[in-house]
Amino acid sequence: MRRSEIFEGAGEGRGINAHPNQKNKNLGGETFKKGFAVILTAVLLISAIPAVAMALDWQQFQKDEIAMGWTTDSAPVNEPELAWWKPTSGTGMGGIDVTPIVADGAVYVLDYKGYLWSFDANTGAENWHTKCNAADGTFELSVPAYHNGIVYVAASSGSEGAGAGRVNAIYANNGTIREYAYYGLSGFQLNTPVRYADDKIYIGNWKGGSEHTEDNGTYYCIDASDVTNKIWNRTASYVTGYYWAGAAIVGNYIIYGDDRANVTCLNKDTGAFVDYVNVSEPPFNINNPVEEIRSSIAWNESTGRIYFTGKKPSPVSGHAYTVGFNPNTGHFDTTDYWVTDIGYSTSTPAVYNGRVYVCIGGMYGGSGVRCLNEADGTIRYSIDKGAAQASPAVSIVDGHVYIYFTTNVNNGSAYCVEDTGSALVERWEWNPPYPDNQYILQGMAISDGMVYFGTDYGRIYALKEGQVQFEIPIYKNNNDPKNLFSIPLNSSNTTLAEVIGDDAVDYDTVYRYVNGEGYKSATYYGGTWWDADKVEPIEPEVGYEYRRSGDAFNITNVGQLLQSLNTTIYGESSTGDGKNLIGYASLDETNLSSTFNGHPVDYDTVYRYVNGVGYKSTTYYSGTWWDADKVEPIEPGAGYEYRRVDETFYWTYNP
Repeated sequence: MRRSEIFEGAGEGRGINAHPNQKNKNLGGETFKKGFAVILTAVLLISAIPAVAMALDWQQFQKDEIAMGWTTDSAPVNEPELAWWKPTSGTGMGGIDVTPIVADGAVYVLDYKGYLWSFDANTGAENWHTKCNAADGTFELSVPAYHNGIVYVAASSGSEGAGAGRVNAIYANNGTIREYAYYGLSGFQLNTPVRYADDKIYIGNWKGGSEHTEDNGTYYCIDASDVTNKIWNRTASYVTGYYWAGAAIVGNYIIYGDDRANVTCLNKDTGAFVDYVNVSEPPFNINNPVEEIRSSIAWNESTGRIYFTGKKPSPVSGHAYTVGFNPNTGHFDTTDYWVTDIGYSTSTPAVYNGRVYVCIGGMYGGSGVRCLNEADGTIRYSIDKGAAQASPAVSIVDGHVYIYFTTNVNNGSAYCVEDTGSALVERWEWNPPYPDNQYILQGMAISDGMVYFGTDYGRIYALKEGQVQFEIPIYKNNNDPKNLFSIPLNSSNTTLAEVIGDDAVDYDTVYRYVNGEGYKSATYYGGTWWDADKVEPIEPEVGYEYRRSGDAFNITNVGQLLQSLNTTIYGESSTGDGKNLIGYASLDETNLSSTFNGHPVDYDTVYRYVNGVGYKSTTYYSGTWWDADKVEPIEPGAGYEYRRVDETFYWTYNP
């Protein structure tokens, strides 16, 4: 069941002081009741944390200790395929309410009972699962963190009357608990992501009821080498708490928000107070109502700013904030700020290349993802896909920006949208299979071509790039057995035997053109492709000539659409040989002007071979491809000959 705010209150997750007759768990004001005419929804903010992580890892909430939220790892951009799924505890009350983390080939996720699960990132095979509480809980909201073979887990045995929170250090290789310690007073929940940096971990707690935060929360700094060793703690001098309000570690400082609109900066090693801002005060002045900060803090070194969101359910309010921060002194610069009304949000913003991405939505309205201008906070564009309390995970591949998020609605889905520069455009939606029709409170982690997320049904899913199939005709008639073809998909099958399959007949010959050397060929005879190494590997950027001795057939190419392609077009003036046989793999651009935009020079010529007719050509001159219709559309599966009269160029495009 999913969370909503049926009362005005502090909570986004679960509170521990709900009325004893209230069956659905109190999420600190965001409790969800399903089956009622009015379905009340809320979402736990996603938090993912790595410290100094490889591109292939997503070791903490929003990837690292500054909540960067983006990676250069690829992720599925076309219709995804389910790589694997696995059950954890539960099938519909709490299930999984945290984002998975990924490190060293494994995926880790904390379920609602307080069990940490480890799965092989590629296959989904379970490595182990370990109980992180003395007794089973009914929800857990803290995203673990990984460093150097240890997973750090904060658990609360989330339920009415629960005891203090427990911090665990767990060996990643076998799930054994290295040591654990209890932190906080009875009734306090450890609800923030665990943040790792410089051999320390940081965590905050919260206590509240269905309508309010009711005690003074504490932030802790704990020795990562021995979690029984508390280095420092700071309890607020006013009633507040830290609910999903994860920290950013910037230089010598820790920065975190709270339920009273404060953002605090401390010395990360000593806990000494350095500075604060309150967004209900000047220059922000968001005080009607005063908003709760339920996001983590994100830091961007290139802009020198921190980013976060705030919200209030009654009256409904939500804003995105930024303020300058000096990493050398730990002080905020309130002359460098903006605040933008974005609607109800508990999402941690992701900042990249002058854009700020943030998810919108909850019980009290809002939906989808917004893209803001980083410079001034103005909204560029939005996409409406349902209430999303996830924090966006962003993949940057060959200049393309892909944003991944989930929706916290009944029968929620996972999404990928692309920022095209003028809009957020949906690439795909993936809905978990029946009977998993639950809410998805947290968002996704990206690693090595895959995305990972969990649902309230207690399942963790891994999605990969989906498979595509092309049928490429190879013609034969008595007078003209010649074909120019290409293999447009990325596949593990790169040999002639794998690509052509059982359809080859004796004396079939495949040619590859090597600039400066001429044609290389392989001929099939007696069940073998002779001299296959002269034309292999069969790869997408290359065009091939196929001389067919048998009847016509189709080459079936099954694989993944490429995210980018780099093809060298050799020029006559630089190599003495301007001939190239090339393939093409894009499904989007089909005309010569867009395909080779910016590259052609006068007298460049492209040829297409039409079986039974011969070569057709188009020549570029004075800004125009003349007779372009003779070779268009430029399409996957066809091979083309490009005669280049000028210097060599490197043709890069995105399929």
